[in-house]
Amino acid sequence: MASRRQEQKEHKKQGLLQAASDLFFEKGVSKTSIDNIVERAQVAKGTFYLYFRDKAELQQALILKITTQVLNEAYNAAAPSATGDFTEDLISFIDYIIEHFKRDKHSLKLIERNFSWPMVAKELYEGRDPLWQKLLTVLKNSPPAAGRSDDELFKRVFVILEMCGSVCYSSIIEEKPDTIDNMKPVLYDIIRKSLG
Repeated sequence: MASRRQEQKEHKKQGLLQAASDLFFEKGVSKTSIDNIVERAQVAKGTFYLYFRDKAELQQALILKITTQVLNEAYNAAAPSATGDFTEDLISFIDYIIEHFKRDKHSLKLIERNFSWPMVAKELYEGRDPLWQKLLTVLKNSPPAAGRSDDELFKRVFVILEMCGSVCYSSIIEEKPDTIDNMKPVLYDIIRKSLG
């Protein structure tokens, strides 16, 4: 009985997230109200507050959901073709993320430049997400990890993902300073130099 109730609660929460995602895309975050979200999700307004304090917390949950999904997909896509060269494998991982956002501009617009939002980073760093443990294991066994603490490694990955998110948004959505395909070589050169 409890598991059925848990499923229903999760279904309502996911419904709120989906409704918000759709409305944020259609109207923009600032023009979407909590009333709009609950109406679209077909739940009572009080239900919203069972899951989220406010619209900002819902937006953070949506960013976390999108980001962890994309990171997991990128890891699963890149892992089978890993070469053992950490830097090149990381670039392959990032290339998957870029190609994902080229196809899914909707998600990129929702998360804006917040691809590795501090909340996401905290979730990964605190070990709640098994992906961080996988990445940390690979990272610890790579030449760039020599003599560096877990905290320092985490910060390097965080900076690279932040840079990736910002470049994706600027180049895919705004085409500034150039298209993403023209920015990839620049981005990858910076990553190679930062890990070299």
